[in-house]
Amino acid sequence: ETYGGTRNDVASSLVETSDGGYAIIGYTESFGAIEYDFLLVKTDADGYIEWNQTYGGTELDFGFSVVEASDGGYVIAGSTGSFGAGNQDFWLIKTDGTGNVEWNRTYGGSEYEFAYSLVETSDGGYAIAGSSLLVKTDASGNMEWNQTYAGSTNSLIVTSDGGYALVGDIIIIPEGCVDPRHIPYDCWLVKTDASGNVEWNQTYAEIDHDRAWSLVETADGGYAIGGSTSSFGAGGYDFWLIKTDNYGNVEWNQTYGGAEDDFAHSLVKTPDGGYALTGYTKSFGAGDRDFWLIKTDEVGNMEWNQTYGGTEEEIANSLIATSDGGYAIA
Repeated sequence: ETYGGTRNDVASSLVETSDGGYAIIGYTESFGAIEYDFLLVKTDADGYIEWNQTYGGTELDFGFSVVEASDGGYVIAGSTGSFGAGNQDFWLIKTDGTGNVEWNRTYGGSEYEFAYSLVETSDGGYAIAGSSLLVKTDASGNMEWNQTYAGSTNSLIVTSDGGYALVGDIIIIPEGCVDPRHIPYDCWLVKTDASGNVEWNQTYAEIDHDRAWSLVETADGGYAIGGSTSSFGAGGYDFWLIKTDNYGNVEWNQTYGGAEDDFAHSLVKTPDGGYALTGYTKSFGAGDRDFWLIKTDEVGNMEWNQTYGGTEEEIANSLIATSDGGYAIA
């Protein structure tokens, strides 16, 4: 199914809802106020739209992450240029079951803060991470604490010990580098305690731009990271899957791709102990970019892959494993 209007409409994240349907958060130019606004779409189990809501003001507002709340409503996070203290601030919105706003909060200072990942915590509150910032709130969105870090977080999880793990990108300027075009991004994994204090962090640095987008905790207490690398693989960017121990030390890694750019955005564990990754491929498929879904075994060997799309650009940003054993991609 497609959802949108005559201008740009981007899906950032989706969840399967308790009624068997789906909730998709993103941002839209087609609807809402001026510029981009949050767009929340609720569908039934077959993807047919039940309702949608936009949230925003006169500036740029980007929706990036959604969770279903325990009361049947939704909590969505992203960034706002319309409200708050700075150019962009974290924006957290709580809605009822049909997307009507119950409360909203902004967090940030005078600069740019983008919120990319949201989780509900065991105490009923929320943790939100993004560009160099982690915010913990209570169930009403009131900030309890925040921590800042050197890198930018693309994915946040609550770990089995009650702390947090964050994965994203960090820029480490090589000695003697004077041209910013030659400064590489490194994959970056941080483990914190329950208050966001860093316990350890690891970078996975090679010679070029390597980016981490998605994170899961594995059954053995380690982590699996989904991202993209241009340091090695078949060509351009390739999907990159890294498996670590419980301190972030690499146990194995695998790349997947062809001669062109193949960029992984989302990773899930599968019931058989393997992994599924999605993003886009320029190496395969029907068009300039197509959705690419890869299924691997427990040590990252590809078992199968599928492309989805037409002659133009299709970019997959979010993947979930569904309750019937399949997958949903937005």
